[in-house]
Amino acid sequence: MLNDEPEPIAAAGAEIAEENLLRLTVTEGKYHQVKRMVAAAGNRVEALHREAVGELTLPADLKPGEWRWLSADDLEKLGYVK
Repeated sequence: MLNDEPEPIAAAGAEIAEENLLRLTVTEGKYHQVKRMVAAAGNRVEALHREAVGELTLPADLKPGEWRWLSADDLEKLGYVK
């Protein structure tokens, strides 16, 4: 939970995946939310990796800084088209 937010914020899920790897699930992205939550626990974030946005899972081969066009199915998953 972050104390400086008007409403309490908590991760929807947390899992220690490896000795130095934490997997967090958040349902909304507040300003540096993950970094602030980890710092509140006395640790620091060295790298972040987003695996999904809403119902859209990002391709495993999409490297940092790369992008791809969204398909009609992707747009539907994100709620832009019905």
